[in-house]
Amino acid sequence: MSIEHVERRLTAILAADIAGYSRLMGNDEEGTLAQLKAHRGALVDRKINEHRGRIVKTTGDGMLVEFASVVEAVRCAVEIQRGMAERNVAAPAGQRIEFRVGINVGDIIIEGDDIFGDGVNVAARLEGLAEPGGICVSARVQEDAQGKLDIAFEDIGEQKLKNIARPVRAFRVRLDATAAPALAGWRRGLFAALALMILLIVGALWTGLGFEWKFLSSLRSGDQFTKSAEVGTKPAIAILPFLNHSDDSAREHFADGLTQDIINALGRFSGLTVMSWNAVFPYKGTPASPEEIGRGLAVTYLVEGSVRQTGDRVRVIAQLVDTRQGRVLWSARFEEVLADVFALQDNIVSHIVRVLAIRVTQIEQNRVFAKPTENLAAYDYVLRARPALQRPTHANNVEARALLKRAIDLDPNYAAAYAALAETYHLASSMGWAESPTAFLSRAEELAIKALRLDDSEVRARITLGHIHLFRQRYNEAEAEIERAIAINPNDAHGLAGRGTILLWLGQTDAAIEALEQAQRIDPDLNAIDRFALSLAYYLKRRYDAAIEQAELSLRTTAGANFSRILLAAAYAQHNRAEDAARVVTMIRRIDPTFDPQEFGTKFLNSGDLEHLRDGFRKARLYPVTGDLRPAERMNR
Repeated sequence: MSIEHVERRLTAILAADIAGYSRLMGNDEEGTLAQLKAHRGALVDRKINEHRGRIVKTTGDGMLVEFASVVEAVRCAVEIQRGMAERNVAAPAGQRIEFRVGINVGDIIIEGDDIFGDGVNVAARLEGLAEPGGICVSARVQEDAQGKLDIAFEDIGEQKLKNIARPVRAFRVRLDATAAPALAGWRRGLFAALALMILLIVGALWTGLGFEWKFLSSLRSGDQFTKSAEVGTKPAIAILPFLNHSDDSAREHFADGLTQDIINALGRFSGLTVMSWNAVFPYKGTPASPEEIGRGLAVTYLVEGSVRQTGDRVRVIAQLVDTRQGRVLWSARFEEVLADVFALQDNIVSHIVRVLAIRVTQIEQNRVFAKPTENLAAYDYVLRARPALQRPTHANNVEARALLKRAIDLDPNYAAAYAALAETYHLASSMGWAESPTAFLSRAEELAIKALRLDDSEVRARITLGHIHLFRQRYNEAEAEIERAIAINPNDAHGLAGRGTILLWLGQTDAAIEALEQAQRIDPDLNAIDRFALSLAYYLKRRYDAAIEQAELSLRTTAGANFSRILLAAAYAQHNRAEDAARVVTMIRRIDPTFDPQEFGTKFLNSGDLEHLRDGFRKARLYPVTGDLRPAERMNR
């Protein structure tokens, strides 16, 4: 007697259905099906594919998905539920599609493309325990995922599930909570310790304790590193993106965020010139040598390192390199149990201070140890929003606003989240994406002020407030806010560019170019607003080639920067490139038929600057009527 072989395998099973599906279909059958199709196309199916899941089958209101990894199954479910929450924000309560998700891991039977067995049945029953928009998992799933994802689990005890012989211990996933308080403390302690560690090391180099500070002082005028002294006699340093050596590739943005925060903390140390994240990011994971990076960034020192989190342990490796010789000046490895986060911090700081015998002022220490938030999930949302602020489009600006609102929901006292949210409203108004620019600017101002009430050292809030004051022609207030921002962080490229922008409109063009070029030195990837200011400053100095170069670069990186297109037309015309000017003017009129050149540039305090700009508009034939032409020009028309 032969026994038929049954194919089995151990797998993670995700079961999902739509809460209240019958009611939704009864109210609006076609609308519900259209919504479901849109959600699946834009979010659900994409996330399943990203996390290497396989859709086994779908029913009218649900689906069954299998994953080779428990962690990927849970991560996929979390991202879908959070994504659905964001997509449902604008939908009326009675029309929202909300999934319930159950996840189990077990031995299943495979029959063709379908799967069967107790493991599948448990996942389906757990789905029934989940709340709309929620996730319920078995104890085995919780055990496998615990500590690997930034979520918390709520034990709801043993559950008697229909048609399942044994009780099943179940857990609800807390989408509004982080994995453990120690993890947030670890991030804060590690970040502060690393920032102070690097600060102390470079301080030692600068003062000559342990290493000779003769590199910069002995540079010849033609030396390849002389550019490092352009912003003063301070040593220039680049913090390369920390490498993520964790098994979980999704922690990549966490390693990036750690790097960015160390850059920001070191930027507040007035004795250093610190390159921006945009400047160092192109070197992430590249095989370039320290000498090549030093030449490319014009820095004398760089820090490189890695972060690895395995289970309940964290390891950080960092080293400081002299880019002139490719020589490692200092390196260290630190490894601790996550529970001993303060021991880790004390270990790093006391070790470095003892070795270098250096003292840092209390003010500098306080700045480095600033606490952004206790909530790692909120911090994660801010990290995910940052790329949209660096290279904004209409779509990613809206997405960033949703992420930042979620960060604020999780931590209503998170100053950096309010500052970034203010920036999204200011960007939308500046780029022409706001339905009501005045209302958006008012909202940006309100949020920036809120951020400063929570933390008066929040640099980005002050910069945004400075730009808003400038737009409203409150020049003294604008200048005061920008100077406060620069006093807090002398290396913030946005702050330095803001100083240049204000000087530009005040008529101090040479000083404006100096500040804007200093900002570009620290951050070669200036945003569209700051690059426009540099382009306009060059135009006013009749450096039309440079003005055209900057305006074209701005439009290549941010196609929606119509203000740069307007300036480009004027610069082309002044440079006797009539055909190019005509081509750009045609595009301006197509993109913005209501554009009024009479309003453009009215913030200039120097009437000569305004007249020079309008002269370019005339030559480019941007004026649709003769009202602004000189009498002689009117007669010639």
